Amino acid sequence: MALSPIVQKIQKIPPKTRLMIFGVLIGLLVVVYIIQFRIPMNTEIKDLEQSIAGLQTKIRENDEEIKKLDQLRAEVKVLEARLVMLTKKLPTGATEVSSLLREIQQLVNQSGLILKLWKPEKRRMHSSQMYEEIPISIVLTGGYHNTATFFDRVGKLTRIVNIVNIKMGGAKIAKSGAVDIDVSCTAMTFAAVEKKVEAAPKTGKKVQ
Repeated sequence: MALSPIVQKIQKIPPKTRLMIFGVLIGLLVVVYIIQFRIPMNTEIKDLEQSIAGLQTKIRENDEEIKKLDQLRAEVKVLEARLVMLTKKLPTGATEVSSLLREIQQLVNQSGLILKLWKPEKRRMHSSQMYEEIPISIVLTGGYHNTATFFDRVGKLTRIVNIVNIKMGGAKIAKSGAVDIDVSCTAMTFAAVEKKVEAAPKTGKKVQ
């Protein structure tokens, strides 16, 4: 079988030269592969790695936001529970305030004191505009122990009542032999300001 002219020419080239040519061709193929495939692939890999790193960072940030959201929800629940508790301590309606005042009067009797004066004074708005102060002028007669008992019981009320402007005097010996004193003070209680809901404007009917 006759060899092609190209094959005959290749066979005439010395083996060392052929080996060098083969090596050069392999080198060229490697260079072409690197330029055409490897470098673009590496660039794409780097781009993908950057994208993955960016997504991981975003995921971590979202996880932190979710944690913060859970914390905020927990804080809201705590604040709502505290609001309920504080609402119980701060009456809103006139009925609740009246009930509280009657409760204080009962404490006077339970403490073994004599109530000489019970005078609710004019309400005044607190500077915060969030609640009203209701001062009640009180004059009591009784022993030191009874007075201390009364103040202690007032401090344990569910509602907030502060005893202020305490003045003592007029000590005298009672028939029982105990020393009675006159006590004047102010029982300061509070009422939340009720927000007025504005009525929606009435829409007139169109005349056809």
